[in-house]
Amino acid sequence: MRGLCCDVADRGGPIENFFPDREVAADLLTRYYTDYEPESTFVAVSGGRLIGYINGCMDNRRYGLVMFWLLGPALLVKAFKHGLFFRCEIHQLLRSVLKNWRRIFVWRKKSFHSHQGHLHIGVAAGFRGQQVGRDLVDALVAHAARKGATELAASVHDANKAAGDFFQKLGFTALERYPMVLIRNSKEEHYHSLLYVKTI
Repeated sequence: MRGLCCDVADRGGPIENFFPDREVAADLLTRYYTDYEPESTFVAVSGGRLIGYINGCMDNRRYGLVMFWLLGPALLVKAFKHGLFFRCEIHQLLRSVLKNWRRIFVWRKKSFHSHQGHLHIGVAAGFRGQQVGRDLVDALVAHAARKGATELAASVHDANKAAGDFFQKLGFTALERYPMVLIRNSKEEHYHSLLYVKTI
């Protein structure tokens, strides 16, 4: 799952388009779900191959606390050991993070102080448009209902129209829009992050 997550992290493309260390990225993107809330992860398999996954969190506040106090420090240590802070790509990335202060310190603060949920989904190339994503979302929504969650959210790059259409067809509504900056292939890219929300 860590490998597939990194394979599709950039609008269906590889994480290396904007982050140079796959292992650190995999920790950042998956470790909360695999280590602290594995019961909210569902996978799709075809012919013995993992073709899709959905990672869910039923309590954003818990996620924020775990990421800040437990996983964040461990990730910083690993990034330092991997020499990431000596790479120019990381310096560019950190500058872009500072430009995204509104989302990080305003929306994230609101989100991490709520007890609603969120999700992260990925489907392997060649298996998209074949009900894999829909089945994964349906499984997570049913799980969330059993857990008493009343809302699930997903963030989507506004250039990823296929993802936006996918969530809308499944009953999600784009409620918020945040300006963002990302360094991709050493170039600064300005876009909007759309927050899609589904009430359960």
